[in-house]
Amino acid sequence: MPIDWFTVIAQIINFLILVWLLKRFLYRPILDGIDAREHKIASVLSNAETQKKHAENLEAQYKEKLTNIDAERSTIIELAKAEAHKATLAALQDAKAQADALSIKRTNALNTEIQMLQNEVIEKSVKEVFALSRKVISELADLQLQDKMFDKLLSHLKALNEAQHHELCLAIKKNQGQATVRSIAPLSQPQCEHLKACLEDILTDQPSQRATEQTGGDSLTITLNLEVDPQLIAGLALSFGGWKLSWSANEMLSALQYEVALSIDAQYEENRANMPADNEHHSLSANR
Repeated sequence: MPIDWFTVIAQIINFLILVWLLKRFLYRPILDGIDAREHKIASVLSNAETQKKHAENLEAQYKEKLTNIDAERSTIIELAKAEAHKATLAALQDAKAQADALSIKRTNALNTEIQMLQNEVIEKSVKEVFALSRKVISELADLQLQDKMFDKLLSHLKALNEAQHHELCLAIKKNQGQATVRSIAPLSQPQCEHLKACLEDILTDQPSQRATEQTGGDSLTITLNLEVDPQLIAGLALSFGGWKLSWSANEMLSALQYEVALSIDAQYEENRANMPADNEHHSLSANR
Protein backbone atom coordinates (compact mmCIF):
# COMPACT_ATOMS: atom_id res chain seq x y z
CA MET A 1 0.00 0.00 0.00
CA PRO A 2 1.53 3.31 -0.99
CA ILE A 3 2.32 5.87 1.77
CA ASP A 4 0.50 9.18 1.70
CA TRP A 5 3.24 11.50 2.71
CA PHE A 6 0.96 14.48 2.81
CA THR A 7 -1.21 12.77 5.26
CA VAL A 8 1.78 11.69 7.27
CA ILE A 9 3.26 15.14 7.31
CA ALA A 10 -0.12 16.63 8.16
CA GLN A 11 -0.56 14.16 11.03
CA ILE A 12 2.97 14.94 12.24
CA ILE A 13 2.17 18.64 12.10
CA ASN A 14 -1.14 18.00 13.85
CA PHE A 15 0.64 15.93 16.46
CA LEU A 16 3.22 18.61 17.04
CA ILE A 17 0.49 21.21 17.22
CA LEU A 18 -1.39 18.94 19.62
CA VAL A 19 1.72 18.45 21.70
CA TRP A 20 2.37 22.18 21.73
CA LEU A 21 -1.24 22.86 22.60
CA LEU A 22 -1.19 20.22 25.29
CA LYS A 23 2.08 21.58 26.61
CA ARG A 24 0.89 25.14 26.38
CA PHE A 25 -2.60 24.81 27.69
CA LEU A 26 -2.70 21.50 29.55
CA TYR A 27 0.66 20.18 30.62
CA ARG A 28 2.14 23.51 31.67
CA PRO A 29 -0.82 24.38 33.92
CA ILE A 30 -0.71 20.87 35.29
CA LEU A 31 3.03 21.19 35.94
CA ASP A 32 2.52 24.64 37.36
CA GLY A 33 -0.29 23.27 39.53
CA ILE A 34 1.89 20.38 40.56
CA ASP A 35 4.74 22.77 41.34
CA ALA A 36 2.39 25.01 43.27
CA ARG A 37 1.03 21.98 45.05
CA GLU A 38 4.54 20.83 45.80
CA HIS A 39 5.47 24.30 47.08
CA LYS A 40 2.30 24.35 49.17
CA ILE A 41 3.01 20.89 50.46
CA ALA A 42 6.60 21.91 51.17
CA SER A 43 5.35 25.02 52.91
CA VAL A 44 2.85 23.00 54.90
CA LEU A 45 5.55 20.47 55.75
CA SER A 46 7.87 23.32 56.71
CA ASN A 47 5.17 24.87 58.89
CA ALA A 48 4.42 21.46 60.32
CA GLU A 49 8.09 20.97 61.08
CA THR A 50 8.18 24.43 62.66
CA GLN A 51 5.06 23.66 64.62
CA LYS A 52 6.54 20.34 65.62
CA LYS A 53 9.75 21.98 66.82
CA HIS A 54 7.68 24.62 68.61
CA ALA A 55 5.56 21.88 70.15
CA GLU A 56 8.70 20.02 71.14
CA ASN A 57 10.06 23.22 72.68
CA LEU A 58 6.79 23.76 74.49
CA GLU A 59 6.82 20.16 75.63
CA ALA A 60 10.39 20.55 76.87
CA GLN A 61 9.44 23.76 78.64
CA TYR A 62 6.36 22.10 80.08
CA LYS A 63 8.41 19.14 81.27
CA GLU A 64 10.97 21.51 82.74
CA LYS A 65 8.20 23.48 84.47
CA LEU A 66 6.70 20.22 85.73
CA THR A 67 10.12 19.23 87.03
CA ASN A 68 10.53 22.62 88.72
CA ILE A 69 6.99 22.41 90.09
CA ASP A 70 7.72 18.92 91.43
CA ALA A 71 10.95 20.19 92.95
CA GLU A 72 9.20 23.23 94.46
CA ARG A 73 6.36 21.04 95.67
CA SER A 74 8.85 18.69 97.30
CA THR A 75 10.66 21.66 98.84
CA ILE A 76 7.38 23.16 100.08
CA ILE A 77 6.30 19.79 101.47
CA GLU A 78 9.66 19.37 103.22
CA LEU A 79 9.46 22.91 104.61
CA ALA A 80 5.88 22.32 105.72
CA LYS A 81 6.95 19.07 107.38
CA ALA A 82 9.87 20.84 109.05
CA GLU A 83 7.63 23.69 110.23
CA ALA A 84 5.02 21.22 111.43
CA HIS A 85 7.74 19.29 113.26
CA LYS A 86 9.05 22.50 114.82
CA ALA A 87 5.53 23.56 115.77
CA THR A 88 4.89 20.13 117.25
CA LEU A 89 8.14 20.25 119.22
CA ALA A 90 7.37 23.80 120.37
CA ALA A 91 3.86 22.76 121.41
CA LEU A 92 5.24 19.73 123.24
CA GLN A 93 7.92 21.81 124.95
CA ASP A 94 5.34 24.45 125.89
CA ALA A 95 3.00 21.77 127.21
CA LYS A 96 5.90 20.18 129.10
CA ALA A 97 6.94 23.57 130.51
CA GLN A 98 3.37 24.28 131.59
CA ALA A 99 3.08 20.82 133.09
CA ASP A 100 6.40 21.29 134.90
CA ALA A 101 5.35 24.75 136.12
CA LEU A 102 2.02 23.37 137.31
CA SER A 103 3.78 20.46 138.98
CA ILE A 104 6.25 22.82 140.67
CA LYS A 105 3.40 25.12 141.72
CA ARG A 106 1.44 22.21 143.17
CA THR A 107 4.56 20.85 144.85
CA ASN A 108 5.36 24.26 146.34
CA ALA A 109 1.75 24.71 147.42
CA LEU A 110 1.87 21.28 149.04
CA ASN A 111 5.21 22.11 150.68
CA THR A 112 3.77 25.40 151.91
CA GLU A 113 0.73 23.65 153.30
CA ILE A 114 2.95 21.04 154.94
CA GLN A 115 5.15 23.80 156.35
CA MET A 116 2.11 25.65 157.66
CA LEU A 117 0.77 22.48 159.23
CA GLN A 118 4.18 21.79 160.76
CA ASN A 119 4.36 25.35 162.10
CA GLU A 120 0.82 25.08 163.46
CA VAL A 121 1.72 21.81 165.16
CA ILE A 122 4.91 23.39 166.52
CA GLU A 123 3.04 26.48 167.69
CA LYS A 124 0.38 24.37 169.30
CA SER A 125 3.04 22.24 170.96
CA VAL A 126 4.92 25.33 172.12
CA LYS A 127 1.74 26.84 173.55
CA GLU A 128 0.92 23.60 175.33
CA VAL A 129 4.48 23.35 176.67
CA PHE A 130 4.40 26.92 177.99
CA ALA A 131 0.89 26.42 179.36
CA LEU A 132 2.08 23.30 181.11
CA SER A 133 5.18 25.15 182.33
CA ARG A 134 3.02 27.92 183.74
CA LYS A 135 0.80 25.37 185.43
CA VAL A 136 3.77 23.47 186.90
CA ILE A 137 5.47 26.67 188.09
CA SER A 138 2.17 27.94 189.46
CA GLU A 139 1.70 24.73 191.42
CA LEU A 140 5.29 24.78 192.65
CA ALA A 141 5.22 28.47 193.53
CA ASP A 142 5.22 29.14 197.26
CA LEU A 143 6.17 31.91 199.67
CA GLN A 144 9.82 30.85 199.60
CA LEU A 145 9.92 31.26 195.81
CA GLN A 146 8.18 34.63 196.10
CA ASP A 147 10.76 35.71 198.71
CA LYS A 148 13.54 34.87 196.25
CA MET A 149 11.72 36.75 193.51
CA PHE A 150 11.33 39.71 195.87
CA ASP A 151 15.06 39.69 196.62
CA LYS A 152 15.71 39.57 192.89
CA LEU A 153 13.50 42.62 192.36
CA LEU A 154 15.39 44.53 195.05
CA SER A 155 18.73 43.60 193.45
CA HIS A 156 17.47 44.94 190.10
CA LEU A 157 16.42 48.19 191.76
CA LYS A 158 19.83 48.58 193.38
CA ALA A 159 21.58 47.86 190.05
CA LEU A 160 19.89 50.71 188.13
CA ASN A 161 22.29 53.00 186.26
CA GLU A 162 22.14 56.79 186.34
CA ALA A 163 19.76 57.11 183.39
CA GLN A 164 17.44 54.51 184.91
CA HIS A 165 17.65 56.32 188.26
CA HIS A 166 16.62 59.51 186.49
CA GLU A 167 13.65 57.85 184.78
CA LEU A 168 12.52 56.23 188.03
CA CYS A 169 12.73 59.50 189.95
CA LEU A 170 10.71 61.29 187.28
CA ALA A 171 8.09 58.52 187.40
CA ILE A 172 7.90 58.70 191.26
CA LYS A 173 7.52 62.47 191.13
CA LYS A 174 4.91 62.31 188.37
CA ASN A 175 2.94 59.63 190.22
CA GLN A 176 3.22 61.42 193.61
CA GLY A 177 5.05 58.45 195.15
CA GLN A 178 2.13 56.09 194.51
CA ALA A 179 3.57 52.67 193.60
CA THR A 180 1.64 49.62 192.49
CA VAL A 181 3.04 46.24 193.51
CA ARG A 182 1.52 43.15 191.96
CA SER A 183 2.28 39.65 193.23
CA ILE A 184 0.60 36.25 193.47
CA ALA A 185 0.36 36.69 197.24
CA PRO A 186 0.34 39.84 199.40
CA LEU A 187 3.78 41.05 200.50
CA SER A 188 4.66 40.74 204.13
CA GLN A 189 5.14 43.85 206.25
CA PRO A 190 8.96 43.45 206.36
CA GLN A 191 9.04 43.09 202.58
CA CYS A 192 6.98 46.25 202.17
CA GLU A 193 9.35 48.11 204.50
CA HIS A 194 12.40 46.81 202.61
CA LEU A 195 10.91 47.88 199.27
CA LYS A 196 9.99 51.35 200.53
CA ALA A 197 13.45 51.77 202.03
CA CYS A 198 15.07 50.73 198.76
CA LEU A 199 12.97 53.25 196.80
CA GLU A 200 13.73 56.00 199.31
CA ASP A 201 17.45 55.19 199.05
CA ILE A 202 17.17 55.56 195.28
CA LEU A 203 15.51 58.97 195.70
CA THR A 204 18.22 60.16 198.10
CA ASP A 205 21.05 58.64 196.05
CA GLN A 206 23.38 61.26 194.54
CA PRO A 207 22.69 60.61 190.79
CA SER A 208 18.93 60.41 191.30
CA GLN A 209 19.04 63.35 193.74
CA ARG A 210 20.15 65.53 190.81
CA ALA A 211 17.19 64.23 188.81
CA THR A 212 14.87 64.93 191.75
CA GLU A 213 16.19 68.50 191.99
CA GLN A 214 15.44 68.92 188.30
CA THR A 215 11.85 67.79 188.92
CA GLY A 216 11.19 69.95 191.93
CA GLY A 217 13.48 68.93 194.79
CA ASP A 218 10.65 68.05 197.25
CA SER A 219 10.87 64.75 199.17
CA LEU A 220 8.08 62.27 198.59
CA THR A 221 6.54 59.57 200.71
CA ILE A 222 6.47 56.20 198.99
CA THR A 223 3.07 54.54 199.17
CA LEU A 224 2.74 50.90 198.13
CA ASN A 225 -0.55 49.78 196.65
CA LEU A 226 -0.53 45.98 196.87
CA GLU A 227 -2.43 43.92 194.30
CA VAL A 228 -2.75 40.16 193.99
CA ASP A 229 -2.29 38.97 190.39
CA PRO A 230 -2.37 35.17 189.92
CA GLN A 231 -1.36 35.58 186.27
CA LEU A 232 2.17 36.44 187.37
CA ILE A 233 2.53 32.74 188.38
CA ALA A 234 5.61 33.64 190.41
CA GLY A 235 7.34 36.96 190.94
CA LEU A 236 6.50 40.63 191.41
CA ALA A 237 5.82 43.73 189.31
CA LEU A 238 6.54 47.28 190.49
CA SER A 239 5.15 50.26 188.57
CA PHE A 240 4.89 54.03 188.91
CA GLY A 241 2.37 55.05 186.28
CA GLY A 242 4.03 54.18 182.95
CA TRP A 243 7.34 53.13 184.51
CA LYS A 244 7.51 49.42 185.28
CA LEU A 245 10.00 46.93 186.68
CA SER A 246 9.03 43.28 187.04
CA TRP A 247 10.57 39.95 187.72
CA SER A 248 8.08 37.14 187.20
CA ALA A 249 7.92 33.66 185.76
CA ASN A 250 5.02 34.67 183.54
CA GLU A 251 7.02 37.43 181.86
CA MET A 252 10.05 35.19 181.42
CA LEU A 253 7.89 32.47 179.88
CA SER A 254 6.11 35.03 177.68
CA ALA A 255 9.41 36.46 176.49
CA LEU A 256 10.73 32.97 175.78
CA GLN A 257 7.50 32.05 174.00
CA TYR A 258 7.77 35.23 171.91
CA GLU A 259 11.35 34.39 170.95
CA VAL A 260 10.31 30.87 169.94
CA ALA A 261 7.44 32.29 167.87
CA LEU A 262 9.84 34.69 166.14
CA SER A 263 12.19 31.81 165.39
CA ILE A 264 9.32 29.78 163.90
CA ASP A 265 8.24 32.78 161.81
CA ALA A 266 11.81 33.38 160.62
CA GLN A 267 12.17 29.75 159.57
CA TYR A 268 8.82 29.90 157.79
CA GLU A 269 9.77 33.10 155.94
CA GLU A 270 13.12 31.58 154.95
CA ASN A 271 11.38 28.50 153.54
CA ARG A 272 8.87 30.68 151.73
CA ALA A 273 11.64 32.85 150.23
CA ASN A 274 13.27 29.73 148.76
CA MET A 275 10.10 28.90 146.82
CA PRO A 276 9.20 30.36 143.39
CA ALA A 277 7.52 33.75 143.43
CA ASP A 278 4.36 32.56 141.65
CA ASN A 279 3.51 30.30 144.56
CA GLU A 280 0.86 31.68 146.90
CA HIS A 281 1.79 31.75 150.56
CA HIS A 282 -0.19 32.59 153.63
CA SER A 283 1.33 34.44 156.55
CA LEU A 284 1.53 32.30 159.63
CA SER A 285 1.66 35.36 161.85
CA ALA A 286 -1.81 36.39 160.68
CA ASN A 287 -3.20 33.25 162.28
CA ARG A 288 -1.80 34.15 165.67
